[in-house]
Amino acid sequence: MRAIVLVGGRGTRLRPLTPRTPKQLVPILNRPLLEYLLRRLHLHGVRDVTLAMTGPNEAIERTFGDGSHLGLSIERVYEGEPLGSGGAIATCAAQWDEPFLVCNGDLVCDLELGLMIEAHRARDAELSIALYEVDDPTRFGVVALDGDRITRFVEKPPAAEAPSNLINAGVWLFEPHVARELDATRFNRVEDELFPGMAEGGRAIVGFTHRGYWADVGTSEAYLQTNIDLLRGDAPALAPEGFPALLGPGTEVAASAMLGMGVVAGAECRIGAGSLVMASVLWDGVQVGEGARVDRTVLATGARVGAGAVLEGVTVGHGAEVAPGERPPTGIEIDDETVFRDGAVHPAAGSRST
Repeated sequence: MRAIVLVGGRGTRLRPLTPRTPKQLVPILNRPLLEYLLRRLHLHGVRDVTLAMTGPNEAIERTFGDGSHLGLSIERVYEGEPLGSGGAIATCAAQWDEPFLVCNGDLVCDLELGLMIEAHRARDAELSIALYEVDDPTRFGVVALDGDRITRFVEKPPAAEAPSNLINAGVWLFEPHVARELDATRFNRVEDELFPGMAEGGRAIVGFTHRGYWADVGTSEAYLQTNIDLLRGDAPALAPEGFPALLGPGTEVAASAMLGMGVVAGAECRIGAGSLVMASVLWDGVQVGEGARVDRTVLATGARVGAGAVLEGVTVGHGAEVAPGERPPTGIEIDDETVFRDGAVHPAAGSRST
C-alpha cells in the first residue's frame, strides 16, 4: 500500500512558531511532527509515500530526504499553487491503479491502519474515512452513520446542526477510480465536494471509528497539549522514554531549578537557578533566567526569558525575549526577534539584556 501525505498548509494557526519552522517540523518530544505519521505508516506496511506540497521546502526535504532512514521511499509532488486536498490528490494519484491512503500531515495518532484496511476490503468500500469522537465537532467535518456507512458529511457545522460527534480524523483510504473523479486543474477540497457528494449519492463510503489517541496539531494550544499528552503516556506506542521530563543533549538545569510534570526541552537549553518550569515546551537553545516561572508556555528556538519573569500560557517566537521581571498577559503571542518589556512587545533592536 502507498500513501499520500498532505503537507501544503502554511501553519498560520501555529504562529509565531511557524514563520521559520514549517508546521511539519515543529518538534513533538524533540522529534519532527511529520515523523510520527511516517513511522506509523511504515509500521503498518506502507513503503511508498508521496508528500503533496505546494512548492519545494528545503527544510522538509533536508529532514526527510528520500525516506530511507525511516524505511520508506519518499517522493515529493509540487502543485505550483494551492489546489486543496482534492486537487492535491488528483495531481498525485490520477494514474494509480491500486488503493491508497491519504493522510493530513499535522496528525499525531495511533490509528490501527491495518484494521482500517481490512474493514475497507470487507465492506467492498470505494472510500473509507477514519472517524474520531470529540466533544465539540464544530471545527471539523462531521458525519452521520447508518451502521458504518456514511450517509451525511457536513464540514464545520454549527453545534445545533452537527449530525453527530464523530469527525473526519484526516486519514482516508481511496479506491483508485475515486481519485480519477477529482479535478487537478482547480482548487477543490474533498471535504467540501467529494465526501458530501458520495454520502448523499448512496455510494460505498464507510467510516472506521478510531478509539485510541488522536490529535490535530493545528494551534499552539493543541501543540502544547500533544507534547504533554505523549509525555504522560496517553499513547505509549508513540512516546519515547523520559517521563516526567524530556531533556535534549547539552541542556543544563541548575541544581536549584525545579521542573514540574510535562516539560520538554530541546538541545543546549539553559534553565537558571531558582527557576520553575512546568507543562511547557522549550525548543533548542532556550534560556530561562534565574527565578523565572514558566507554565503552559511554548518557547521557540533561541527564545530568552529574563530573571524573575513570569510566563503563563504564552507562546514566544524564535529569538524573542521576555525582559527580566515581566509578566506577559496569558494567551499572548510574542513574534520572532521581538522583546516584551514595559508591558508591551517592542522591536528587538531596543531590547535590554537579560
